[in-house]
Amino acid sequence: MNKKLLACALLTLSFSLVAQQGDGGLPKSGKAAHTIKLIDKKLFSEPDIAALKAEDEVTDKAGNAPWRFGYNNHTSLNMTNSGTWNTLSNGDRIWQLAITCQNALTVNLTLDQVTIPEGNELYVYNPDKSFILGKFSSYHLYEGVLGTELIPGNTAIVEYYIPARNMGQIASLNINTVTHGYRTADEFQEKAFGTSGNCNMNVNCTDGAPWVNQRNGAVMLVSGSNGFCSGSLINNTMNDGKPYVLTANHCYSTPTSWIFRFNWQAAGCTNPGSSPTFVSLSGAVLRARRTPSDMCLVEITGGLINNTVPLSYDPYFSGWDNTGAIPTSAVSIHHPDGDIKKISFDDDPLLISQGMGSSEANSTWTVEWDRNTTTEGGSSGSPLFDQNHRIIGQLWGGGASCSNLSSPDYYGRLANSWNPAGSNSTNHLKTWLDPNNAGATVVDGFDPAGPTAALDAAMSNPQGVSGTLCTGTVTPQVTIVNSGTSVLTSAIIHYGYDGSTGSTYNWSGSLNQYQSSVVSLPTATLTAGNHSFKAIVSNPNAGADENDLNDTIVSSFTTVTNGHQINLDLSMDCYGDEISWILEDNTGTTVLYEGGPYTQTTGGSTVNALFCLSNGCYKFTITDDFGDGMTSSGCPNGFYTIEDQNNVVLAELTAANANFGTTHTDDFCVSGSSAGLKEYNSSWKLYPNPTSENLTIEISSSGLKTIDITNATGQIIQTIQSDLNAITIPANTLAKGMYFIRLTSNDGTSQKSFVVK
Repeated sequence: MNKKLLACALLTLSFSLVAQQGDGGLPKSGKAAHTIKLIDKKLFSEPDIAALKAEDEVTDKAGNAPWRFGYNNHTSLNMTNSGTWNTLSNGDRIWQLAITCQNALTVNLTLDQVTIPEGNELYVYNPDKSFILGKFSSYHLYEGVLGTELIPGNTAIVEYYIPARNMGQIASLNINTVTHGYRTADEFQEKAFGTSGNCNMNVNCTDGAPWVNQRNGAVMLVSGSNGFCSGSLINNTMNDGKPYVLTANHCYSTPTSWIFRFNWQAAGCTNPGSSPTFVSLSGAVLRARRTPSDMCLVEITGGLINNTVPLSYDPYFSGWDNTGAIPTSAVSIHHPDGDIKKISFDDDPLLISQGMGSSEANSTWTVEWDRNTTTEGGSSGSPLFDQNHRIIGQLWGGGASCSNLSSPDYYGRLANSWNPAGSNSTNHLKTWLDPNNAGATVVDGFDPAGPTAALDAAMSNPQGVSGTLCTGTVTPQVTIVNSGTSVLTSAIIHYGYDGSTGSTYNWSGSLNQYQSSVVSLPTATLTAGNHSFKAIVSNPNAGADENDLNDTIVSSFTTVTNGHQINLDLSMDCYGDEISWILEDNTGTTVLYEGGPYTQTTGGSTVNALFCLSNGCYKFTITDDFGDGMTSSGCPNGFYTIEDQNNVVLAELTAANANFGTTHTDDFCVSGSSAGLKEYNSSWKLYPNPTSENLTIEISSSGLKTIDITNATGQIIQTIQSDLNAITIPANTLAKGMYFIRLTSNDGTSQKSFVVK
């Protein structure tokens, strides 16, 4: 058996009898009647696979479209121009058509102009009927459109059954798209079930246990008949199970034929030997989409029961947070490369960024995955959850993969998609997710299989106790949320630092469901170093909380006493995927902050990062993997500045000097009396450095100059005033160590460091 036939056999086996789309049942043709040899057949030739793969290589890297698995043959096959009619002995009639795509491993169909009167039945299956979709009825359709799941093998049979009593009624269908599954056909061992990167973690591993509800809301979707993306059911303030799905705007195509696959996941942590079962729905209507934050919201329309996803699918409508508060950690649940459901973890606070070439500032979250997890093509549109299990964004793109675990991903921020200035129901989320104008900023998830709690106080968004703080004094703020149906009038907040929750705060007020209140807790003074903050809400309305899953928030932070806030503004050329940087101490042995690589964009991208630095000197090193610095043909050169809180430049690289080759390093210093002084200034220089004897200062400025020599703590140990352009200082009178020269001249005030050895 050759490799292609082996792959075909493997996938056919793995998909045998594992899918449910429709209401279930068996085609009326039975096992014996009307074999495929007697059915009208349509053959579609194999497309140019090499050309398609070349296109995919570019698109997959750019991350600006669904992960394409198939080639769409556009056609028009209906009951008039195609197929075979047979009349049964009782007067019932059956129409059948066999569709074969040469050398395809999967075939899926898109139908329009479909009418299915009550009593009629529509099925789609493979030749041996080991994989059957249907029966389909009118409620599975939206505007007469139906998209089918992927049929294993190269042949799909469409069967339409009409009972004798319905012969006078209109029955119709038109097959407008036949999708040839070429990527799974030729790359099964790399791209199909069980073959995403081996670092991907199955959602039902131990780490995923706290995320079962969110798992049940995550779906794989087929867009445009031939592309995979990911998404999630998302709740609204009515808790009514409205079947909204949040995904990425770059996954968009007319959603009437989209397929939504639920529960395709391993039962445990290891990959199964064959495909797990799954269930699917077809058809949706667009509700909102937005380009700057890559958001798309659709509402499922087909196969619903009581206007929502059938309870047999175990659906869960995940909550959300539109505040834009920086989470302390994050999780994503997704279908990489069209594989079974996986889960990824970022155990650190996220960064706000302007990634993926977005035209809007602060439109993305930057995520760097931990626990050896990642995302891949097909993960696009997957939900990003904060530590409170609420959606805060959807995957736009990035460079993360099993072979590049340190590369960041970028998620469009839900806060930017909520209700931006000048928006309306077609391009924001508020209209759909807050239909009763509750004014909610956070909403918990909704499980239609269980009752909503009456008393449910929740905690959210710790502020002032995350990241690195340039002070030892902290004033935490927490948000108390009423997630229950009863009005919340009182609660107790237990809180503390570094493992303690011994302090209490008695809250009172009046909050309707999903309303919230920001609570400022008393100020505390902590020593310099790493700390944790924890707060727990209890006793809602002096009663028992009926849901303890949302009671606790935890945040980690670092305090730097007498610290200085330093800002990096980095503007890159079009090849941000080649750029990375580190900030080290002056010895170059400890990395304090780092960033990159970023994304490749047509217009370049910008990054802003904040550092909190104590007194001392530092090294900032930027690296370009290609070796041409931040320069590229047809794109503006890159540049950066490092400034203090007073916007005074400490170090910089100008666009004119962007072609630095592979690396460029700037040294700068910060001290108690010198924060805000420019470290690099070409109008003067000092040498030799380090020195053990004399230190010479050469100054190009005319007029009187003042020179202050300070130690590393900022204490002035000598002041010199001179109008000379060359001054010699006897360094052998100073103890070994680091010192600063602060020069005030007609050019302003700037600073350099020197070392006495």
